[in-house]
Amino acid sequence: MSAAALSLAPEPSPSVEDLILRLASARGVDEIIAAVRESARSLSGADGVTFVLRDNGMCHYADEDAISPLWKGQRFPMGSCISGWAMLNRQPVVIEDIYADDRIPHAAYRPTFVRSLVMTPVREEDPVGAIGAYWARRHRPSDRAIAALQRIANSAAVAMTNVMLFNSLVAAKEEAIRAKDAIIMAMASLAETRDNDTGNHIRRTQRFVRALAEAARERGLFAEFLTPEMIELLYKSAPLHDIGKVGIPDMVLLKPGKLNDDEFAIMKTHAEIGRRAIAHAQKHLGSTPFLKVAQEIAHTHHERWDGAGYPRGLKGNEIPVAGRLMAIADVYDALVSTRVYKAGMAHDEAVGIIAQGAGAHFDPRLVDVFLAIAPAFDAIHRELADEAYNSRPGAPDH
Repeated sequence: MSAAALSLAPEPSPSVEDLILRLASARGVDEIIAAVRESARSLSGADGVTFVLRDNGMCHYADEDAISPLWKGQRFPMGSCISGWAMLNRQPVVIEDIYADDRIPHAAYRPTFVRSLVMTPVREEDPVGAIGAYWARRHRPSDRAIAALQRIANSAAVAMTNVMLFNSLVAAKEEAIRAKDAIIMAMASLAETRDNDTGNHIRRTQRFVRALAEAARERGLFAEFLTPEMIELLYKSAPLHDIGKVGIPDMVLLKPGKLNDDEFAIMKTHAEIGRRAIAHAQKHLGSTPFLKVAQEIAHTHHERWDGAGYPRGLKGNEIPVAGRLMAIADVYDALVSTRVYKAGMAHDEAVGIIAQGAGAHFDPRLVDVFLAIAPAFDAIHRELADEAYNSRPGAPDH
């Protein structure tokens, strides 16, 4: 055969196996219905097919492919239509002459072309729907056509079960994520209620961390580390940066003024307390990327680039990137926020102080990124500004 003849040859019709493969990969009921609509008619040799869904005691004719309109979009009580009979009795129905069968609502069929039909339940043990095939002339469907429809219905049943399982797993995963997020915020808020910070402090700092991390990645800085997934982990973990403050005595944590040397030494232990608390969670829950990042942030966000920070005196690249990002976010928020013991600093002044800290307090490369996106920090602070600062005495940020 010539190449031209080959190019004009019709494409082969889809087989039942092709449809079964397509149904197996479906991730939604709409995909299942579409696959059946597009293939079942040619596979059965029928003049029309319908896909019926069981819907709270009703038969919902969800889709169809036919030589003329049938009942697409309409709903009928299960006891008054043949699709309902097939589902309620959990067995296929073959009717050669619809007008000779009392189970057929003849008034509903007279405006249509239908004279013969096969109706097969989807999932016979507990039907969730039915697939109907219709012929315009009185017709006894072949055993092969009936078998094809039953295979299609069985495959659609498996596909719908898989979709329901997939959807339930997705819902469970989403619920677990929401629960984890709620626990994180509750833990973070516990630390904040004992400190002088407001709830918006943790929301601002996590937004600052994400903005700084995204900007660093866009500039090719720490690109291998700062994947989209890691940036999301940083965002979710940031609220736990001061979780260790739950272990600091009130006489230190809430002191309305400068701490003396002994008090400051106690305050500095909050970074190690936070590390131990998260390590304890890892011991019981197993190590996860989230807990690892949360631990790094809690433990190292008070380290300094020049090695003069705490708790370990890490220097330069010894400090995890997560801690370096959090350091800038936390200091900026402390500078611009009003507290009972101080007024908030102007944005430009705070930016100047962080710029001065490049190479001493902060990673100079991250300071360059911060300076490039400083207006975004200002916008976040304004968006999440503290409406009314709690006037109870509290200690400064340390």
